[in-house]
Amino acid sequence: MRGRTVGTKWISYGFFLIILAFDAVIAAVLFATLKFALSADVKYKTVFALVVFAGLPGIPKALLASLSLVARSQCRFLYLPESDCYESGYFVDPAAHPILYSFLTSFDIFTIWTLVLTAIGLTCITKIKSGTAFAVVFGWFAAAILMGVGAAAIFS
Repeated sequence: MRGRTVGTKWISYGFFLIILAFDAVIAAVLFATLKFALSADVKYKTVFALVVFAGLPGIPKALLASLSLVARSQCRFLYLPESDCYESGYFVDPAAHPILYSFLTSFDIFTIWTLVLTAIGLTCITKIKSGTAFAVVFGWFAAAILMGVGAAAIFS
C-alpha cells in the first residue's frame, strides 16, 4: 500500500510532463507526415502548439472522472458504475471481451472532439485541404487504435 501511495504521488506530480511528452510525440508524427508526405510548409512548434490546444477537451473529461470518483466515494447509497458512461466501452465487460473493450474505449466524445479540433487546426495552419487533414489525423488515430488492440490481443 505504501509503494502504491508513493507511486501515485510521483505520477500525479509528473502527469503534466508525461502529457507534454506524449503531445510532443504526436506533434512529431503529424509534423513528419505534413512536411515529408504532403510537402506542407509548417513548423514543428506550430504543430506542437496545435496539438496542445486541441487536447484541451481532456480537461472536462478529467473533471468528469474526478467528479464521478468523488461521488462514488461519498454517496454509498447511489449506484454509480465503475466506468464512465461517455465511453463506448462502458457497455462491454472487459473481463469477457478484452480486445473489444480495448477497441471501444478508444471512442468517446472527448477524443472525437480533440481529433476534429486537430484536423480543423491543421487546415488552418497549412494550405492542405480539410479532407486531407481529417484523413491524416483519423488515419494516425486508427493506427494507434490498432496498436492498442494488438497489445490487448497479445496480453489477454
